[in-house]
Amino acid sequence: MSLTARGAAAVFAGTGHTIEEINELVTAAKPLPRFEIPGKLRAKATLKREIIASANVVGMIEGSDPVLKNEFVIMSAHLDHTGVGRGANGDTINNGAMDDASGVASVIETARLLKASGVKTKRSVIFLTVTAEEKGLLGSLYYATRPTVPFKQIVADINLDMFLPLYPLKFLEVQGLTESSLGESVRAAAKARGVEVQTDREPEQNRFIRSDQYSYIQKGIPALAFKFGYEFGSPEETMRKAWVRDIYHKPNDDTSQPVDKEAAALFNRVIMGLLQNVANETARPTWNADSFFKRFAK
Repeated sequence: MSLTARGAAAVFAGTGHTIEEINELVTAAKPLPRFEIPGKLRAKATLKREIIASANVVGMIEGSDPVLKNEFVIMSAHLDHTGVGRGANGDTINNGAMDDASGVASVIETARLLKASGVKTKRSVIFLTVTAEEKGLLGSLYYATRPTVPFKQIVADINLDMFLPLYPLKFLEVQGLTESSLGESVRAAAKARGVEVQTDREPEQNRFIRSDQYSYIQKGIPALAFKFGYEFGSPEETMRKAWVRDIYHKPNDDTSQPVDKEAAALFNRVIMGLLQNVANETARPTWNADSFFKRFAK
């Protein structure tokens, strides 16, 4: 449920608190008060159903090894956003430049780099952009249940969702870093480019199970997801958290916001190195023995 400013004032009337006070506490990450709201709310909801068609887009570069080319590494990103909303300052379109046009751009660029370089990977690589992530990972779930290749031959998913190239790439936050053998693959790829990897900076957000990689994880496929990392207490931490507070899922997630393009290009090189590592290793990626997600392995 959402409230307008005028509606919030009516709801908070008589409580001794105001919506402005609550917003200030939220912004400052301070504890919120608990209090009773006088009165009752009666509401009648009408559920409207309609069928909407929305496509996934998939391409593939075939592997070079006679046997391993029949196994597949997925590189994925979601191509939808939240659409038209209430907005601000007369702008009601949630553009989704970072979330997740950045991920889609990196999928396209990585495919271009791999093709243009002439580098051959032993396994085949699937470049997948999926719909309806914002509606509950629906596009990736569809592909995970109806893949265009034999499901048992899919070995890993490398998912790019809002990786946030806001500042130079010194640290790469890897969600799922310690869960599978993919962790060593990404460590090697990052080290080759002078980038240090780190675990999830905000594990309480449960981001590893909140984007498209989870559709494959639930079916036993090891996966990784990424953000530009930071050191705790650094300006980079302040910048990233401010972005989430002020721009995430809002109209100003557009192409006018500052983007560190050099850092984004470096990120693409790291991801391409990871992709090559996973696609060329003889053994399939496996869940670590102590991983919670190992229970999903088939």
